[in-house]
Amino acid sequence: MSVQHQLHFTPGPVPVRDEVQYAMHDLQYHKTADFSKVHREVNSCLQNIIGTNTPIIFGPGSGTTGAEISMRGLVPFLSNVLVLVQGRFSSRWAELGRMFGHNVMSLKSPWGTYTSIDDLRSALDEYTFQSIWITHTETSTAITVPLKEYCDIIRSVSPDTLIIVDAVSSIGIETINMTEYGIDCLFTASQKGLACPPGACILALSERAIDKASMYAVESMIFPSMVHDVPGMLSASMNHTSFFTPPLPILSSLQKSCRSILANASHFETLHLQSESIKEMIQNIDGCTATGNARGVTAIHHDNAKLITKSLLEQGIVVAPGQDDWNDTVFRIGHMVQYSQSELHTLQEVLISICGRR
Repeated sequence: MSVQHQLHFTPGPVPVRDEVQYAMHDLQYHKTADFSKVHREVNSCLQNIIGTNTPIIFGPGSGTTGAEISMRGLVPFLSNVLVLVQGRFSSRWAELGRMFGHNVMSLKSPWGTYTSIDDLRSALDEYTFQSIWITHTETSTAITVPLKEYCDIIRSVSPDTLIIVDAVSSIGIETINMTEYGIDCLFTASQKGLACPPGACILALSERAIDKASMYAVESMIFPSMVHDVPGMLSASMNHTSFFTPPLPILSSLQKSCRSILANASHFETLHLQSESIKEMIQNIDGCTATGNARGVTAIHHDNAKLITKSLLEQGIVVAPGQDDWNDTVFRIGHMVQYSQSELHTLQEVLISICGRR
């Protein structure tokens, strides 16, 4: 089947609406008043969605690019870093910290679970950390952690620790308020809950993080970077311009998509109900067990997961395979954007044709 006729239930990149795709042609050059106008609006929209009043940083790249910018600019040499690991993507941040030479402690939980409040408190009581890295939604396991509760504990037990959040698979899907939670740095990307094509990484920093980034750069406490210089990127954003050539098409599409998200008062509730409906539907498919509390992705356990993924593709439906520990026994259905009832019905009928009805 041709790519044009495939139905994608993938946890990023997600299907992009026609009007968002068309908007990608709007900006042609970034040294213009039109660019500044678009930047200003997208900055304001994302501040609303993320829950902050500090400038938003945009750059070419992926969510991992945002993580590397954060690790480079906000974590000084030889820091003690705590990473909560509950799957493939959160384990990446522990590896990244070690690449930069930091002392990294991984607080690991079994796949399909997340770190308990008691375990987090115990680690904070026993050790001192410069920063703690939390993956809000772990895409590999379809788990969303209790972020506000984590932040409350960190601010209470270890108030000097910077809270850095991977929100790549949660922004635009899960409820989050950066200021209220006390998050110091949040990074995400364009191709998931923000419902745009891939190509832009997005960061937001607290006032405290902004001050520390400037201090670390001035005092040469971090590795310098020509492109990923946080103070430079912040300065450009405050002036609604770009530090280097920005991902122009993605900013245009973000303008259209963010407008849509904010104009729909039931956006988050609709995604929640869709998620519950898909998880319930999977429970009626023979041999399938749906797990994960994330609103944007569901992990489906099946003894023949790889065969099901292949069979779905042959019938024009693209889902994500399992990863690492779940490589052979899981496939994942992404639902980070709103699907039509017809599309959901098609998914159900094809799954029943492959697996049978329970």
